[in-house]
Amino acid sequence: MKTKLLIILALFTFKTFGQTPVSIDSIKAPVQVEKDLIKSQEIEKTRLKEEKAKIEAEKKRLDKIEKEKNDIEEERQKELNEAKKEAKKAEKERKNSEKELKRIEKERKRLEKANEKVEEAEKNLSKATSNYKDDKANYEKKKLKGKLSPNDDVKIREKLLKQETKINELQLDLEKNKKELNKLLK
Repeated sequence: MKTKLLIILALFTFKTFGQTPVSIDSIKAPVQVEKDLIKSQEIEKTRLKEEKAKIEAEKKRLDKIEKEKNDIEEERQKELNEAKKEAKKAEKERKNSEKELKRIEKERKRLEKANEKVEEAEKNLSKATSNYKDDKANYEKKKLKGKLSPNDDVKIREKLLKQETKINELQLDLEKNKKELNKLLK
């Protein structure tokens, strides 16, 4: 548009060189055209500036939206990573709990077994002691009545001695089992 106006202005100018007297109106017309041209150029510049400002504003708005979107994405990734860490931590705690439960169960079984050993040793000791007392009482009765031959006396004494030895062994076993139980209870 600018070039068209210049061409028209040039034509008018060249046309007037070769002609006869120029009137003021004819001089004013190209000046008016030139003024109109300048005015339209200024309007176009203003419009371009406004359009450029709009484009810049739109670009800033889009950049801001993009930045917000990136910030949201980063925040989401951060939350996702934290959730993964929490899940791993919870899984680790669960495994540790299971491990601890297994250890406690194993310890409980060992304690039960030690308790059973102590009870069994006490039962055997009690039984052996009562047998020994009965045999000793029978021996004493027979001895008082004088119904024992020297050979029977030796056999019964050997039997009583063996029972005493067995009682001593059972007492040692009982003490050993009690120590083991006490060790587990600590």
